[in-house]
Amino acid sequence: MLQHRKVRLILLLMLVLAFTAAGIRAQETHYVGFVPPALTSPFHVAMVEGAQARADELGWTLEVQAPASEGDFAAFVTTVEQLLEKGVEAISINPIGTDSAITAVTSANERGVPILAHNFITPFSEGSVETYIGYDQWGGAAALAAYTCELIAGKHGSTPAETTGKVYILEGIDSIFSHRRTQGFNAGLEANCPNVEVVGSQSAEWLRTRGSEVAAIALQQNPDIDVFYGNSDEMAIGAALAAEQLGLVINQDFFAVGIDGNQPTLDLLSQGQFSATLGVDPFRMGVAVIDAMAAVFAGEEVPEITLTPSVVVTPDNLAAYLAGDLWTEPVAGAPETDNGLPTVP
Repeated sequence: MLQHRKVRLILLLMLVLAFTAAGIRAQETHYVGFVPPALTSPFHVAMVEGAQARADELGWTLEVQAPASEGDFAAFVTTVEQLLEKGVEAISINPIGTDSAITAVTSANERGVPILAHNFITPFSEGSVETYIGYDQWGGAAALAAYTCELIAGKHGSTPAETTGKVYILEGIDSIFSHRRTQGFNAGLEANCPNVEVVGSQSAEWLRTRGSEVAAIALQQNPDIDVFYGNSDEMAIGAALAAEQLGLVINQDFFAVGIDGNQPTLDLLSQGQFSATLGVDPFRMGVAVIDAMAAVFAGEEVPEITLTPSVVVTPDNLAAYLAGDLWTEPVAGAPETDNGLPTVP
């Protein structure tokens, strides 16, 4: 009888320990929000996938909400406020409009909810943000321009410093994103191939379809454009499709380069249907966002700017990029401001 009582006591103790452990695990889970400007671009979809994968590893609940279009700033604010009302414990946002971002940040601050900004390293004029997570857009665009100069020089049998050529720029929606990526690219051209001419620069609203439409008109006016540069890959892909429909051959008659390093772009690059992209690895950037949230929950100090890497991806280093070999761990960085100057002097 005594032996049976000991067995029951041991079983009861094990049951209590099991429930206690389950309770601890439950306390370690978190309900967090993630708000892209929209999910119309493969870039933001990939960021969500990275954030979701890391949240799943941690046992967190990640709720992703986004406006239907990147230009709907009012819907962006509404989306953030709805998630705050639902009780998220932390939230990360990727704004396009600065005013809408400030409204979202102050709403989170008033509720005492930690808020982060991803794919964005420009501090807002108001409100408190735990950390801004993203890459140096100016510096990345300048590096892509330097490689673009090599492409043009190779086509014309010259050197970057001496070559002539024509570039057309496809801008995103008017914002700090398009400003920095356009200005950085122009600076890179001026530094590496000063005789190359930018024959046009127009918004294609971050969309492949608009990129195709804008490029088709540009080629009517300048049929000998050497390079289409997109502030995003999607616009550059659209330009490439338009040029091909007119009978031009990519990587022979013209080149298409862009920023993001989205999977569709990488697929085209491997097939010889794209020229180069600034790979910022949106999937791993999404992982970095959740890691930063985890650090905030743990009471750790996080930098104002969490700088993620970027690299020009070409056919030569594509395999290494896909394998993650070119990714380096995020570090504390400098803020990027819309001042027409390099992020890092």
